[in-house]
Amino acid sequence: MNTEGKTVGEILRGAREARKLSVEQVNRETKISVQTVNALESDDFGAFPSETYLKGFVRTYAEFLGLDGNRLWAMIGSRTATPASGAGLSWDTEAGLHEERLGPPPWIRRVVLPVLIVIIIVLAILLVRERQKAPASVGWNAAAELDATVASR
Repeated sequence: MNTEGKTVGEILRGAREARKLSVEQVNRETKISVQTVNALESDDFGAFPSETYLKGFVRTYAEFLGLDGNRLWAMIGSRTATPASGAGLSWDTEAGLHEERLGPPPWIRRVVLPVLIVIIIVLAILLVRERQKAPASVGWNAAAELDATVASR
């Protein structure tokens, strides 16, 4: 298929029509909604809530049609880098997001973790002291029993 000078939507529509598929058949096979297929084929990329959604749908639809999804995405990326007329691409919020670290909040690391460490140290000290007392008392009882046994013979 000759793709020179065609938009991504025209390439997708042409590939679908060459395979004699209706939009409804694409919907059934790919689970991509009819509205989404129509938006892709009409190059209405502003209809997508974020660039991530658009990228996923383009790749899925292109691969279903036997096209190179990465190449089509590159074509869209170069077009959306400098949005023409009123495409309405407003994904500025996505660009402004920063990566959030997973894990406990900082206050847990600053407060709870040191408290847990102190509790573990105190429990370890108490356990060591208890073990030091236990053998002495067991030894004394054993010695007393031995003395009682020897005295009774």
